[in-house]
Amino acid sequence: MAVLSLRVETPLFVLGGGSAVVGLDAFYKDGYLYLVDLTDPAVLSGVREPVIDAVVRVLAQSPARFAYASYPSPQLPQNAEVKIGRAPPASTIKGLLRTAYLRLVLERDPGLAGKFINAVRSALQEGSSPKFLASRGEDAVFKRFFDRRRFDIFNLVRVKELRLSTIFKVYKVDVAEGGAVKASFYAVGAAPGSAFEYGVEVSPMVNESGGREWIISEGDLKEALDLFAKEVSEFERQKGRHVPCDRGVRLGFGAGRRWKTVLNFLQRRDPQLYQDIERLMSRRLGRVWDDLTVKTAEGRPVGWVCYEWK
Repeated sequence: MAVLSLRVETPLFVLGGGSAVVGLDAFYKDGYLYLVDLTDPAVLSGVREPVIDAVVRVLAQSPARFAYASYPSPQLPQNAEVKIGRAPPASTIKGLLRTAYLRLVLERDPGLAGKFINAVRSALQEGSSPKFLASRGEDAVFKRFFDRRRFDIFNLVRVKELRLSTIFKVYKVDVAEGGAVKASFYAVGAAPGSAFEYGVEVSPMVNESGGREWIISEGDLKEALDLFAKEVSEFERQKGRHVPCDRGVRLGFGAGRRWKTVLNFLQRRDPQLYQDIERLMSRRLGRVWDDLTVKTAEGRPVGWVCYEWK
């Protein structure tokens, strides 16, 4: 088993843990945000009548007493929504490795690269949804036949969480374009200094007669991540953006489209197809789909982690 170790360099946001509203189920006091459960019996026992106004008054007086979680926080305005983040789950890391491995295969195998591009182009011409474009392309690379069964070879890769040492903080996240802030919101994220470790295991393909065939190796995944990280980091540098380490990737919300796709490969290999995809995405989103928008926290692009294999 290989171990992938990550160290957070800029605030990282893996959202999906819901949200809280300051003054309702979250309260700011003395540099901390406190999350509370309005239905907690300990809270309800402190009020004469279980009505929302009475409950909120009790909580506002002493939020630390009733909180189930608290985080260092900047001053927060009343009624502000705060999105709740978490540590990157194993599925996030497997998704990163899958994209990186796809990029490696496209580099290594011209035949599969051609099939990938043709599959994406065909799906685009058929008017498929953007999500289906990606899956059609991936199927051309990952889906193989074994003993008359069609199988996704990346199912041979397993990722598990070994250690999640997360320092959570509340951040103001700015959505910037061309140096101007277009929007802002608050979110709980993993602060710099947080560290995560994941176990990465690869199994051989076993056929009906018991034969074993190694389709993917741990070495492949290490090479893939290095290739992918180097390529996209160089793109970030060319844009004049902060790149904190030689072996770094961006994860989670705000990482940007280049870290979740193989757009760099498509742009270089088939510029016309790349432009057609951009036009499709722009129509679907109702805005220009490009690389100009950057999410930042404390003035730095979000989501940077430095990695090493152990």
